Amino acid sequence: MSAERSRFIVSAEWVRKQLGAPQFRVVDASWYLPAHNRNAAVEYSEGHIPGAVFFDQDQIADNSSSLPHTLPSPESFADAVGKLGIADTDTIVVYDGPGLFSAPRVWWMLRVMGAPNVFVLDGGLDGWKQQGLPLETDLPEPAPATFNAVFNEARVTSFADMRKIVDEASSQIADARPAGRFTGEVAEPRAGMRSGHMPGARSVPVTSLSENGHLKNLATLRSIFMEAGIDLTRPVVTSCGSGVTAAAITLALESIGHRSNTLYDGSWSEWSSKKDTPVVTGPAEPLETALPAPLSAHVTKLEMTSAPKTSLPVPINIQTAIIRATEMPLAYYRFLYRQVGGRWHWYKRLKMSDSALQAVIHHKDVSISVLYVNGAPAGFFELCEQPDNVVELSYFGLFEHALGLGIGKWFLLQALYAAWQSAPSKVVVMTNTLDHPRALQLYQQFGFSPVETWEELVVPVSDEELTAQLRKDYHIG
Repeated sequence: MSAERSRFIVSAEWVRKQLGAPQFRVVDASWYLPAHNRNAAVEYSEGHIPGAVFFDQDQIADNSSSLPHTLPSPESFADAVGKLGIADTDTIVVYDGPGLFSAPRVWWMLRVMGAPNVFVLDGGLDGWKQQGLPLETDLPEPAPATFNAVFNEARVTSFADMRKIVDEASSQIADARPAGRFTGEVAEPRAGMRSGHMPGARSVPVTSLSENGHLKNLATLRSIFMEAGIDLTRPVVTSCGSGVTAAAITLALESIGHRSNTLYDGSWSEWSSKKDTPVVTGPAEPLETALPAPLSAHVTKLEMTSAPKTSLPVPINIQTAIIRATEMPLAYYRFLYRQVGGRWHWYKRLKMSDSALQAVIHHKDVSISVLYVNGAPAGFFELCEQPDNVVELSYFGLFEHALGLGIGKWFLLQALYAAWQSAPSKVVVMTNTLDHPRALQLYQQFGFSPVETWEELVVPVSDEELTAQLRKDYHIG
């Protein structure tokens, strides 16, 4: 599959070849609005992909809620999905009729409940039929399976969270409803719901993400989000009418490498039904400045499962010292981060607020060590102790003036010695194609092995952002 196509989308021909394979499951997740004039259950009984089970989004839900098809408890979800013959370890392909409407919702539900290998059928059942691929009308009777639900609560936004996000503008809001409903020019399909959108929301209609049921390529998706005013380096909350099509935005974001996103499960059904929630009509507010164009990076995650056994001498004719910092001032950290990462488009920590950055670098599980050469700072490395006895080498690098002194390998070895001091089960690191061209080779030389790759977006820090941060850090103006 091309790197410019989503890694979560699979073709009809690929699915056809997998039918009947062990631990391969197909799920019909069709669900429609009244305006579609389609009945998902009837269409399933009249013909579905061989072996597919029907996932009823109105039933596999929290039926104690007054809101439609909200996320059920992990226990309830595991029981219902297990009865459909689906285990969390299966490879699962989800489809709907048109291709990218309700299927992403079940894709998201399965993933948020802990299933890692979930995909969406490109083109949906309509596309499957157009290709003349086989259908069946027999209703399968799958053997019950065990679905071990591990609920990722951090991927779901509650109403209380949403109120705070709107009040503080702490995350961006991407609204999947049609443009007319977003502006308030078209009435909501459910009674008792006000028209318009949440303050600060941006309009990303679900129909803009696909063409004839096929998710658009990654470059086009990036452009759609940027034109809508979504900064792909910042957190995003997805929303829609009732939480279904919001998942299509989540799918698109995940496809282009955006990982800091959550879904507002109550969505507009909940927000607009409240008496005191603010609602705005008309188009989204214009952007004050154009967003910088993102860069595409191929990320490689590597891991090291045993401590280094090599040793290197201290470089000669220079004086070196490595000092672990405690309670490092934010301005000094940003200075180190810019000096080391500026050439390689490091940006995440420069876009953090003071409180967010302080929470990270002053955390008890994070340690930062600074390299000094001949009395001047020349580089740093940052370690983070993660769950399951894993240590991440979060950042590592040298200042430009320290390159060419022959200390890079020696300094990396010192970082690895520090990482292994707590006797972790493994040490992990990530690098990408925007890093030093020999970074991947160097990590492998020191005993790291690649374990995962993906595409990610990098949006460089603009000159305006950098200037504003420098003025703030050094109290200028």
